[in-house]
Amino acid sequence: MSQVLPPPCWSHRGCRIQLLSSGGQGAVYRVRHQSGAALGQVGSLAEARQLIDDQIVLIRQRLAAVA
Repeated sequence: MSQVLPPPCWSHRGCRIQLLSSGGQGAVYRVRHQSGAALGQVGSLAEARQLIDDQIVLIRQRLAAVA
């Protein structure tokens, strides 16, 4: 009996990076803040880290504004 494993995921600065696919067209990673706010999709872990680094301050400000 085969077991279905969850897709690999990583974290960076309170955000979750999840591998969505890794086919012939390259990898696709989804990036979400721990609050559930979506930051977007990227093609590499390096791009994911850069997206988080670029957006983390804005995400935190938006969350503070609605709290």
